[in-house]
Amino acid sequence: MHHRIRLVLFQDQLSYMTREYQDAVQRARRLSASREKMLTGQGNPVSLLTQDDVVIYLQWLVCHLHSVQPIHNFLRVLHYVPVCERKDEAPGQEILHETQQADRLPLHTVHLEQFMPELESLLSYFRLPYDTGNLKTTADEMELFSMVWREFKAIFRQQEQMKTFPPYVGTDVRESQWGRKSANMAVCKEANWIPFIQVKPWRNLWQQKLFTMLKEKNSVDELLHMQCKFLQVRDLLHVAAALKEHAAQVDDSQSTSFISSSHKTKKQMISEIWKSVYNVANLIQETHSHSSTSRVSNKEISKSQTSSFYHESQSLEDNLQVLGLDDSLPEGSSGPVVTRGAYLSLIYLRHLKLRELQRVSLGMLNYLRSVERTLTFDLAGLQLEGQVLHSTAEETGWMNAARGGKGEAEGLGSFQYIHNTPVDYKVHCSEFMEFAEVENLHDFYTSEGRYIHTQDHRGFYIMYDAALQDLVELMNELLLIGSHFIHRNTIKLIGKTEGVSASTVDFNSWAGTDVDRVAVLLNLWTCETEFMESKVQLLNCYYEAYQHAAGTEERFALARVITDIMHRKPQLDLNQDDFFQAYRTEISCMQSHQRLIRDILDNQIERQRLYLQRIWRNDHKAFITSYGRPPNYVPQYLVSLGGGRPALMNVFLLEVHPSLCLASAVYQGLVQAHTELCQLHRVTSISDKLHLEHNLLEQALKIWNNQTSPGASYSSQIQRDLFSDVFIEDPILVQKLGLSLVKAAEERDMKQGPNKQLCAVETLSMLLELMSIRHRLLESASETAHLAQLYRNVALELGFEEFHLYLRPLQFECTDQKVRVQQRPVFITEILEDDSSVDRFIPSHLPLSIQELDENQIGRFSFSSEEAVIHLMNRQSIENLQVALACQVTQKNALMSAVKLAQLCLWAESDSSSAEREDKDVTCNSGSGSHTGGLQEQYKSFPSKPSRRISTKQWVMGAFVSIQLEKVGLRDEMLNSFVKKKQAVGGFLKTPEEAAEIKRELIIDFLRKFSTQMSMHCVRAQIVGYYHNLTFLLEDIPYIRQSYFMIGQPVADGCSDPRIFQQLLCADGRTLLNLWYIPHFTEVLRMFKTLDVSACDEALRHTLQIVSALHDIIHYLISFSKLGNRQDSLRLGRGHDESIGTELQELQQQVDHLSDPSSLESVGRLLQLRRQVLLLQFDTAVRIFVREAFLSSGDFTSYQSVSDNMANALPLMIGCIQTDFFSFTLPVPRPLENQGCQAQRMYPWRSFIACHGLLPLHGWDVPPTEYCMQLCLSSLSSRSRLQANAAILGVSLLMEDVLNGGREAEPVRLHGNKDDLQHSGTPNEVTTISNKGNKSCREYDDEEEETKIDSSDLQDPIRVQSVLKGFLLLTKQLEVFKESWALRRLGVDVFRTPALYQQFVKLYRDEIFYPSMRALAKQMDKEHHYEVFISGTQSLLPPPGASEVDVKAWQLHLLMESTECDMIRAVQRKMSRELTLVLSEKTQQDNQLPTKLWKRSQMKYSLSPEQPQMVETFIQQLMQGAEQSEGELKVSRDHLQQCLTHLSSSVMERERQCFLLYSQFYEQILQQHTQLLYQREQDLKSLKDAQTSNSHKEVADLCRGMMLEVSALRVQVAHLEEEKINLEEQLGLKFKERYHPLVRHLFSTCIQLKARLDEYPRQMERDVSAMVNRARGEGVDKIIKLKRRYGCTKDDDGLTLTQLKKEEVHELKLENSRLTALLCKLKALRRWRQVVDQEKLHRQLLQTKQREVTTRTEALRVKMLSEKVALLQEELDFAQQALTCSQAECSSIKKQLSRKTEEFQVFRHRSAREAHSRQELDAHRVQTLEQMRTDMEDRDRQLRAFGEQLDRGSRINRLQRERSAKEIRQVRGQLQQQRSLKQEAFQQLDKLQNQVNDVEAVLSRGASTAGQSRTYCTLSVSRLSTRSPSTGLHRNRQHSALQLGSLTNYTTPQDFATEPRQQRAETARGHSNTSTDRPKADLCRLCVPTAETLFPDL
Repeated sequence: MHHRIRLVLFQDQLSYMTREYQDAVQRARRLSASREKMLTGQGNPVSLLTQDDVVIYLQWLVCHLHSVQPIHNFLRVLHYVPVCERKDEAPGQEILHETQQADRLPLHTVHLEQFMPELESLLSYFRLPYDTGNLKTTADEMELFSMVWREFKAIFRQQEQMKTFPPYVGTDVRESQWGRKSANMAVCKEANWIPFIQVKPWRNLWQQKLFTMLKEKNSVDELLHMQCKFLQVRDLLHVAAALKEHAAQVDDSQSTSFISSSHKTKKQMISEIWKSVYNVANLIQETHSHSSTSRVSNKEISKSQTSSFYHESQSLEDNLQVLGLDDSLPEGSSGPVVTRGAYLSLIYLRHLKLRELQRVSLGMLNYLRSVERTLTFDLAGLQLEGQVLHSTAEETGWMNAARGGKGEAEGLGSFQYIHNTPVDYKVHCSEFMEFAEVENLHDFYTSEGRYIHTQDHRGFYIMYDAALQDLVELMNELLLIGSHFIHRNTIKLIGKTEGVSASTVDFNSWAGTDVDRVAVLLNLWTCETEFMESKVQLLNCYYEAYQHAAGTEERFALARVITDIMHRKPQLDLNQDDFFQAYRTEISCMQSHQRLIRDILDNQIERQRLYLQRIWRNDHKAFITSYGRPPNYVPQYLVSLGGGRPALMNVFLLEVHPSLCLASAVYQGLVQAHTELCQLHRVTSISDKLHLEHNLLEQALKIWNNQTSPGASYSSQIQRDLFSDVFIEDPILVQKLGLSLVKAAEERDMKQGPNKQLCAVETLSMLLELMSIRHRLLESASETAHLAQLYRNVALELGFEEFHLYLRPLQFECTDQKVRVQQRPVFITEILEDDSSVDRFIPSHLPLSIQELDENQIGRFSFSSEEAVIHLMNRQSIENLQVALACQVTQKNALMSAVKLAQLCLWAESDSSSAEREDKDVTCNSGSGSHTGGLQEQYKSFPSKPSRRISTKQWVMGAFVSIQLEKVGLRDEMLNSFVKKKQAVGGFLKTPEEAAEIKRELIIDFLRKFSTQMSMHCVRAQIVGYYHNLTFLLEDIPYIRQSYFMIGQPVADGCSDPRIFQQLLCADGRTLLNLWYIPHFTEVLRMFKTLDVSACDEALRHTLQIVSALHDIIHYLISFSKLGNRQDSLRLGRGHDESIGTELQELQQQVDHLSDPSSLESVGRLLQLRRQVLLLQFDTAVRIFVREAFLSSGDFTSYQSVSDNMANALPLMIGCIQTDFFSFTLPVPRPLENQGCQAQRMYPWRSFIACHGLLPLHGWDVPPTEYCMQLCLSSLSSRSRLQANAAILGVSLLMEDVLNGGREAEPVRLHGNKDDLQHSGTPNEVTTISNKGNKSCREYDDEEEETKIDSSDLQDPIRVQSVLKGFLLLTKQLEVFKESWALRRLGVDVFRTPALYQQFVKLYRDEIFYPSMRALAKQMDKEHHYEVFISGTQSLLPPPGASEVDVKAWQLHLLMESTECDMIRAVQRKMSRELTLVLSEKTQQDNQLPTKLWKRSQMKYSLSPEQPQMVETFIQQLMQGAEQSEGELKVSRDHLQQCLTHLSSSVMERERQCFLLYSQFYEQILQQHTQLLYQREQDLKSLKDAQTSNSHKEVADLCRGMMLEVSALRVQVAHLEEEKINLEEQLGLKFKERYHPLVRHLFSTCIQLKARLDEYPRQMERDVSAMVNRARGEGVDKIIKLKRRYGCTKDDDGLTLTQLKKEEVHELKLENSRLTALLCKLKALRRWRQVVDQEKLHRQLLQTKQREVTTRTEALRVKMLSEKVALLQEELDFAQQALTCSQAECSSIKKQLSRKTEEFQVFRHRSAREAHSRQELDAHRVQTLEQMRTDMEDRDRQLRAFGEQLDRGSRINRLQRERSAKEIRQVRGQLQQQRSLKQEAFQQLDKLQNQVNDVEAVLSRGASTAGQSRTYCTLSVSRLSTRSPSTGLHRNRQHSALQLGSLTNYTTPQDFATEPRQQRAETARGHSNTSTDRPKADLCRLCVPTAETLFPDL
């Protein structure tokens, strides 16, 4: 019972969603006319709007704005994270405290205690129950090994089964059911969607360069490569034998590593090495032959596991030991298998784990490919047209930007012009999901441990062939990475051997044989698998959010995120010693990212569920007023939308949350924040970038977890009035409010008709405006609160107080007299000395901005209740709210400007202080030696900077902006203006409305002035940022920095020199003085401070225009110079410096050639044009010429890589529109463009968001030009890079030719669209084509004379740059149209295969280039050059003298005409198809149903016809309108007619569905036969491949490979390269040794000088002390003499005693000084002795090392000479043995081949029999068709006979008149007979009604016997007559009328059968008069054949 209730609920939910969809489609079609009226401006667009339309949109808007608030609040905080960053927070401070791996790679070891931890981990990984603590004896080890061997066999066979993938359409799959039995048995399926992938991933630049460099070097470690191939060996016993030999070799090498080996032991080791080489070669050879002939059956696999090699290479004892069956050996035995059982278990388990990790990775790669398939099918909308897949989806904005447009949706790739309305095109784009001829159903996923299994819609476990190819590429990449680190580790270890020559190092050391390659490979695959698991978990979060997406742009945005994650790879640093830490950091970042996005989306789901419960509390789904709300859900049946492991919380069935699409905005926010942080920190190393990303993610998690409510900073009253969502965010309450207002307005105005409708629409539109304003005000207030907190932090950091943020409220009404206008200080540091002008007012809560100006009237509003909202529903309140919104937005922008200026100045100060410490000699006159000419002589006359020192804190304090001081003066002016206006009207305002109007005007004027003042601070911040980044760029080119630029010095606010700020512009800001001066940020802060506001604003804007363009030009030049480098940061050479200097000189010359070189407007315009030309030049070169060069040379791999990378890089570099997520749901309606004037006028908010985003202000505005340029060519090899550089150079030469040609160049514009190119440097014209908009070639010819450039114009640099820009845009337009033309002609594979591309070249040459050049030659009177058509092998050149502009313009015009013709033909085809169907239905002579109009494409479902319910429905409808009285059932005529009409419609619908179902069913049968035929062809193809495969094609390469020697030679080469790099260091050491005596002499001299310097102050102190004592003694003597002279009676004892004490102190000081001098001498002597001893020891150590090197070199030479012959002999012996084994195996393979040939003959015989059977069936079918054809010919013959009779009758008029009279009489008889039949039918109807009434009366009287007789009322449709069609139309019509004209009541069939026919006829004649007035129905048209005659018996 509960199950049925749930099913009913789900059915109701599904039917409701279907009804709402159909209603939306119908409304969109109806409102398309209103859209046309609005766009064209003709007619009233509101006339077609209804009240329901606005109500539905109102409900959707309320719910949508509510759903985006939580994530928008988080995005705002995340957006300003880089603003909070500081320089002292270095990216490497918070390093992940993880277990650091050893800097050496794992080495071989056989000691149990060393590999015991790894063995324990492997045992636990495979869940083997063994306690490793019991491993004490050899028996214990053998017990462990026996258990491992058993598990090894079982797991190995299972892995081999999982690695077998037969073809998806093969016969073996159908017969053995492979792919259905188990997840371990998957089939290989073709990935046919690859050419239609719409989304290109954003790849990491330096990672691409890294892998490209590794692939180009191809330095592969042969031993590691052999281990990788060994993993693919499929023979179990061969693998076991090889692993055993490997263990023995490792044991021998370990046992002989510390002692010298005898010749016999060495020879045995050599033999074992050669044996392992040739045995592994045979194993790999057998692997290839086995894999080519392996099939599905496990029996065949087990049969091929035995070979003669295994029995020959192992003894019986070894086999028993391997199998663990021999326990007879004692413990002291020395056999390697016995003694190393634990090590054997280790290597066996390693091998299994490696294979398992590869299979796990393959499953995840297959899952990623399956997700890619889902995205491709959804976004491309694939359909099958003419056996070829075609995309039917609309073009998104990103696709338009990637193809060269501006980023506007529905561009040249859109097909909307074919359809009548936009909604028809939308419906057409989504029809591929319902009616498609391709398998567009999604795959299913299951998880089993670490495996991810993929199933298709048929239930097969599948493995895509693209995933297998991905695994091969991954294996090659990991092989290159492992080889690199092995070589690096080997070189590092050899380099540690100081004093030993590289040639004396042991051969095994060079080869790195001590490195455990298997362990390295295991570590690589373990890290890669964990990385892929983390990547899949993160991807699943976004993939589940993708399942909730509805719109095309939202799905595409999420698809971009999923694709970026899908193609993410670990960022490795090749300069590190290992790869562990990079992998760990990457995994940690992705796990943090997953936690963040999971928490966000889970929280969003929970909030939306609560909101859905709230808005669906009444659950009125039956009413149309519920449309527009998000769909409700039934809390039953939890489902998972992602893979096997749900990433987010499970949702219920049919539960959809469209707001989860905001996940893409979160991802983009994280990427943007990380990019800005990397640019601010100037991060270049990969590890620092990873640490920055990890810190950012951790900070984002902390922000999300600690997030507060949006209105927490405001007062409780504001939270209730503005932030409360109780009423205003409830769609039900808002809807009721709107309807009540409409009803009240109707009752008040008593309007009718159109006026009533217009009034309702206007009322509801005002409510819509109110909702939008409230949402914008709420978001602005939330953002203001966060920026206010950032402002407080900046103020405290710079030493200011919080009160600078607030302005004391002063209301208009409280101002009765003028207030004194307070002027803001020129410099903010002035308030530090005198802060009397600052108000220290700090409110308890943050106020709204409008409340600081007017709180009583304009700032009083509330959205908390219905009454409050009704109070706002008037035009004056709306205007007040708009003013409040303007105030809040202005406050937000002001805070952002202040915070941004302080932040950038802090970064500039930290960088400049560090730069000053490094370069103290650079002054502001460093550019005196510049070569820029012209103005440089004037620069020398300026004085140098003052040298006084300024504290860094004082520098940055000038960057603080006081919001209070910026506002207070303007506020005072506003209040004074209000007082003036109030006094002008007598001091009293009549109405509050008048006062409010005055206030609004004054507030708007105040906001305009305040915004102008604050925008100047924002402009200063941008100037500081550009100059700061320019200084950083010039650090890499010091020559250019010192020769061409002048660097400013810091200036304090108190500096009074007026010439300090005249280096860039003059004092009044109107004249340019020095373009090459880079001011200090303190100069920028003081720049134009003394000017008035308007002049200062204009000067700053001109400065920003010049600085931004100059910065971008220099950035481009530096990036272009680095374009060929592969390193991350590399100083440019002198040649690059000179090229950059030449470009700067040319730029200065262009400035000098201006009409007014000092004009800011002219210089700014020139620099802006030059920037656009440079960027467009690179864009054109990469997009066109580079790719064409690769296509012409056949390098399609490079072409594809450049195409993929440029799709993301070029739009970002040239500044295309980056669509914000909020503009996806509220877009600018098409065909309006986001930047168009009409869009900005009609939809200003939507246009602004679409162009600038929801958060337009960023902390760092510098575009990543270098990154984008490097990304385009990052994956190219050295050869391809040279081709690209040549193509780029060709663009420069082409531009020179354009200038030399003297032709005007501009892009082709459409009529009415000429000003679009002013917005950006990308062509707008490619977005749409109009018949009226194309400029014809005739018009182009008429304007030719006007487009010539005068010679004087060539001297104008601005004109020259405009011409170049026009030519580049024209070239770009041509390429866009050419690519579109190619795709229409040859499909998506035109640029993927050489043959198709050559076909395209020939086709373009014949259809476009030749006709256009011929027309151009005709216009130039040179038509004789093209009189004879040139063959395809000859070159076709433009006419002589034709300019490049003319050549491209004529081609473009012809392409546009061709595009227009294709559009017209497409429309004509659709119209013709539709007209043909309609006309064929109208001209149809028989009564068949319109099946052609119903026909759809086939569908791949099983036949499941539904049971019709027409009879039950008809009875129910008939009884609903019937009246029962006195045993009779009365039905009105209208009700009966309605029921009959509905019945006929139901019959028609059923027949249509049956026809559609059965026709598609038969098509499916045909397709199945076609599929079977294709399977047979594939089987034959695979059989041929198996027969022609050469089983010995790799014997020579694998057997002759010297893995050890090759590895050693590779390491030697790498070491020699490093030695070449270290030669300079060695020379430096030699010079150091040569100049060592001089250094020693200098050292001794310094010591002597230091001793003398130390002695000098002591000697001086002694002399001074002696002089003081002598002077004191003389003074005392003089005093005594004076006392005696003047007769002093006091004695002299005191003076004498004092003098004696002073003398004693002097003696002590002298003694102390002597002791100190002696101590210093002792210290110097000790230091001297220490240095001498160190020098002696160093010299002895150097001599010892030199002797060691010499000895080792001689020993190695002797050793190699003695072993060379033995090695060659051993190689020859084992080569002969291997050849013998190969011959034996060849004979066995021949026997197997003969057996297979016999089996094939049997199979072919059976196939022949089956083919014969099929031929017989075909013959029978042909015979049947022939019989049918004969019947048709007979009928045609009869028709021709009738035609001949008609011709003969036309010649005989008399016979015709007689025949006509006879026919008239026959028709009259037929009509009379039909009339009688109709009367009989109506009489029978009355009779049946009476019978029904009688039966009901009987039933009512006999209730006890009700169960014995049941009555059913139904229409009786008798069987059709089985007579032949030749019976004639007359009787057929009679029978049809009789079929549909009777209403039958049957209690039992017998009663009706026994009723006399005569009685029924009499009853009908008795009631004949009752049907005279009812309308006649042409019953002969209602003939409906039943299923028995239409369809055969199935």
